[in-house]
Amino acid sequence: MPLPLATERLVIRPYRDEDAAALHEVFGSPEVMKWTPSPPSKDVAETRERLARTMAFTARQPPGFGLWALELKESAELLGQVGLFPVEGKGPEVEVAYELAPRVWGHGYATEAARALVEYGFGEMALRRVVALIL
Repeated sequence: MPLPLATERLVIRPYRDEDAAALHEVFGSPEVMKWTPSPPSKDVAETRERLARTMAFTARQPPGFGLWALELKESAELLGQVGLFPVEGKGPEVEVAYELAPRVWGHGYATEAARALVEYGFGEMALRRVVALIL
């Protein structure tokens, strides 16, 4: 996927090592992490390790797939992460995913980002099926 990918209010971009402190608001949140198979990070150091694993996961994915930072276009504030990846690592279905900081829930950011990823997936990547798992 050619990144960054911009929408009206958001930018989807590759992660950077320096994202760990801001990302701890997401990975350290029990409210967010209860919907994932992972427990909340205890501190920024643990979030930094999780971010390194996330970046390595993305590097192993076929082109166009992975997990990326989601930020507010006007301020570059990190809101969370979004991604596209084959379900269970093999597909054929492709999952659109998002995890945002609780303080930004209810503003339509997840919908806006997911819409951009799905449009890219069906358009540029010629995907046949995209799913979202509701937990």
